[in-house]
Amino acid sequence: MNPKRIYSALAVSFFALFSSGPVAAQAPVPGMQFRDCSNGCPEMVMLPQGSFLMGAPPGEEERESVPASFRGHSVPQHLVKIRYKLAIGKFAVTRDQYAQFVTETNRPDPDSCYTPDVATGMENDKHGANWHSPGFSQTGRDPVVCVSWDDAQAYVAWLSAKTGHVYRLPTEAEWEYAARAGTTTARYGSDRPAELCRYINHGDLNYSERHPRDPDANRECRDGYAFTSPVGSFPPNQFGLYDMLGNVWQWNEDCWNATYNGAPSDGSSWQSGDCGRRIVRGGAYSNVPGLVLSAVRSRHKSSGRDHSGGFRVARTF
Repeated sequence: MNPKRIYSALAVSFFALFSSGPVAAQAPVPGMQFRDCSNGCPEMVMLPQGSFLMGAPPGEEERESVPASFRGHSVPQHLVKIRYKLAIGKFAVTRDQYAQFVTETNRPDPDSCYTPDVATGMENDKHGANWHSPGFSQTGRDPVVCVSWDDAQAYVAWLSAKTGHVYRLPTEAEWEYAARAGTTTARYGSDRPAELCRYINHGDLNYSERHPRDPDANRECRDGYAFTSPVGSFPPNQFGLYDMLGNVWQWNEDCWNATYNGAPSDGSSWQSGDCGRRIVRGGAYSNVPGLVLSAVRSRHKSSGRDHSGGFRVARTF
C-alpha cells in the first residue's frame, strides 16, 4: 500500500479521535438491555414504539371467568400509541435491590402488612410484618412485597438520584403494552389452565396445598411455588420481560378510574379520578387464572402494603 495513503488514513483517524469529543453512549434500540449502575439498579429492556388495543375485548372476561368484582373495569377497549422511547424493568424489583435502597436511605421498616392466615384463609393487617418479613420465606432474588405505592415512589426517587436518570413507575398503558408484547390473547403465554404453570406463578396445586381454605385454585397443574418465586423462574414474554403476569401485583403510576372512559390515548398516566387509590396490574402467586390476564386491573390504597404486591420500574428517553 502507498505510504502516503497509510499516513493520510492515520491522520484522518487521529483527527477524528481528538476532534469528536466524548464517546457518545449507545443509542437505545428495541431489545437493548442495560443497567445504569452495578449496585441496586434493575436491569432494563428497551421496548419498540408502537400502538395496541388496551383493555379486554368483548367476551374475554366471561370466557376467562374473571371474578365478578373485577369485571367491567377493563372497558372500553381503546387504541393507545406509545410514541416515545421506553424502557421497562426486565424483572420486578427484587428484595436485594430494595434492601440496597433501604440501606442507603436509612428508611425505617413499616410496622404492618396484609399477610395470609393459612388457618382461616383470610388476610389480616399483621403487626410486625414488612418487606423482609412478609409471612413466608423468600430469597434475595424474589420480588419484594409488602411495599406501598408510596414506598415505590421513594425507591424510584432514590434510583433517579443515584443514576442521574429519571426513573418512575410505569403508567397503566405502558404496563399493559409491555405485558401484551404484541399479543392480543388474554395472556402472552398459553390460555389453557393445564398449561398456565409453564408460564406464570399463580394459585395452582402447589398454592392450594398450602392454602387449603382457598377453593378457587387452578387444580390442573403445578408451577412449583406456593408463594413468590425468584424472578426469571418462568419464560419471558415476547419483549423479553419476566413475570409480567403472576408472582406479584405491580404498582402503576395512575389514579384509579372504574372504566377507561376518558383515559389518555398517548401512554401517559391518568392523574385524575381517585388518586388515593392507585392501579395494580398482573395478578399474583395467590390468584386464580381469571386474575392473571393482560387486561385485568385492580386498585389499592397508595399507603397499603400487601403480601402479594410489588413493582417494577420504567424509564423514558
